Amino acid sequence: MHSVPHAGETTGPESVWEAVRDLGAERVEHGIAAVRDPALLAHLVEHGVVLDVCPTSDVALGVVPSLAEHPLPALVAAGVRVTVATDDPPMFGTDLGREYAIAADLLGLDEAGLADLARSAVDASFAPDATKAALRAEISAYAARTTPPA
Repeated sequence: MHSVPHAGETTGPESVWEAVRDLGAERVEHGIAAVRDPALLAHLVEHGVVLDVCPTSDVALGVVPSLAEHPLPALVAAGVRVTVATDDPPMFGTDLGREYAIAADLLGLDEAGLADLARSAVDASFAPDATKAALRAEISAYAARTTPPA
């Protein structure tokens, strides 16, 4: 069994610490409060704990005042592994494509950067290695079709 608790969304960094220390979290759903604790950021990086970040729900729930103030860029700059997620698409009126578009805007990513972000999500998954390889190949093939030559 893998440990993927919710923490650090509407609560502070202490809840993320509890998730990793007490629950052995390999991934944390949300976790954006970690940005307020440099020691926690270092711990997440050192131990490869992934944060599944949901920008639209964070704004809708008032966790951050606006997308422009979302901590996703700071988390990435600190070296934290992140994935982009939807949380509850019908409740927040979003889908994964929209969340990736938001992440691209926040992180200044082009098509190649988005493909890298998607491959990183595959790598962070608990899927079998063969499934990961197939998904990575599919992402690369799609990116090759949509990225103009340099």
